[in-house]
Amino acid sequence: MKSKLVMLALLSASSALLSACSSMAANSGTDASASEASHQQFEQQIKAAVAPLAGKEIVGLKVVYLSGDVGPWLDTGMALENGDKATMVLNGRIVLSRAYNLSFEAPLAVWAKIADAGPIFRGESETNTFTANAAGTLRLKPYPGQRWVDQSGKYLGDPAPVNPDSGGGVSVAIIRWASGVNVTEQLQRVAKQDGKAAWAEAEVARLQQAVARKPPADWHYLWELGSSQMYAEVIPQAAQGAPKRAIELHTRNDVAILQKDTSFELTPNTKLNWKWKADKLPAKVAENSLPTHDYMSIAVEFDNGRDITFFWSSNLSVGMSFHCPLPGWDHRETHIVARSGAADLGKWLNEDMNLFEHYRKAVGGEMPKRITRVWLIGVSLFQKTEGISQFSDIVLSDGANETRVY
Repeated sequence: MKSKLVMLALLSASSALLSACSSMAANSGTDASASEASHQQFEQQIKAAVAPLAGKEIVGLKVVYLSGDVGPWLDTGMALENGDKATMVLNGRIVLSRAYNLSFEAPLAVWAKIADAGPIFRGESETNTFTANAAGTLRLKPYPGQRWVDQSGKYLGDPAPVNPDSGGGVSVAIIRWASGVNVTEQLQRVAKQDGKAAWAEAEVARLQQAVARKPPADWHYLWELGSSQMYAEVIPQAAQGAPKRAIELHTRNDVAILQKDTSFELTPNTKLNWKWKADKLPAKVAENSLPTHDYMSIAVEFDNGRDITFFWSSNLSVGMSFHCPLPGWDHRETHIVARSGAADLGKWLNEDMNLFEHYRKAVGGEMPKRITRVWLIGVSLFQKTEGISQFSDIVLSDGANETRVY
């Protein structure tokens, strides 16, 4: 499945960007100096914070700078054994387009794998503790220009040789913990000893939250976008029409897709029913352009690789459909406006969509045979906003058969 973050080619070719390049080039030297100073400060603070644990609780440390123009995977030289625990600390962001104010924050920008085979992974925030699943050196790479091809880290789209409109980078510290160490306790120790080590306190909080905030066990994150804490199973507050349980979607300047494998035949009577409540929409303007494509939705994927996704728009007309504005997804994903505006925010609402008819009208061509997955999508990456919603009572049916997805 192709990633939704494949706008680089379009941005590089935009005439708007070309007109901005000259002034950006003039500032490139200043940007580079600022980045170097920031990286040096980051490195010094990390090393000072972990120094009391060096050679005992901490048996390895690497601090590297991952520039946004890096193409191939970068070998950090940090050797890990299968089962080792390591913590990564990130600082910075990768700028896709200054003209459009598009960037990847550090957690989405920095991807990792151990040795060549992978699989690839990323952290959920600026700090991430993980357990090595193989022996080898840790490799790092910025999110590729177009998309990941497979879970080993093959990709499409290297950075342009010269692109004054892009830039930035991320400082990465990799801490290797000694065998048997309680990482949470040691991070608490670092935070207590060094008042500047806010990253240690943040990782303790993330580890504790990760235990409490989880999606249902039979749902999984789309590997190409990585895991996050965007989705969690919750008990909704008492309200008219509120279900007993729901999947909460809380997106903040990020993107993630939650999926459940679901096989169901597509017939002229096949429907998708669900209940949802949107409390805050991530877009204030129409979502059908690349720089404003922030939304929350429920989608179905078909056996031909296409999908249709029903979203709550800020102002587009209900029933309107359009192909995804992102390159690489325009030929396979179709958006359909299920709700619009702020009048019904905060209310639990029921939806009933005939999938066969929506596909026929909005997509056309040869009809697929089956539904293969149901998705929940949250995007707030472009306008760097926040969206909050909940989903429940997701059912596929055709009059004779019914599958309760959630």
